[in-house]
Amino acid sequence: MQFDECFEGGYRIFVGALDAPRGEGYIAAVVVSRLLPDDGRAPPAAEGNANAPTSRRAREVWRDDSLACGYRWPTPEAALHYAKNRAREMVRKASPILAHVA
Repeated sequence: MQFDECFEGGYRIFVGALDAPRGEGYIAAVVVSRLLPDDGRAPPAAEGNANAPTSRRAREVWRDDSLACGYRWPTPEAALHYAKNRAREMVRKASPILAHVA
């Protein structure tokens, strides 16, 4: 298993490459959390640096532990790359999946 994290706008993206349950390879997993200021309101986008966290508090808004229907990636790096790109795409397109948590 390998893990990585990054920040995109007001979100924390945590990705993982997990050992495939039945066979060789790795499956991609992701958890996206919205960063919240201490008063509980959603933070504005970080000015000047979209990757800078604006808060230590976070609320999970999306989790998928079997991205791409459990596709088995040949390397952990490939699984991490896919998961991170998928999560960034969701954040950048302001997916309705992420909007249900205020």
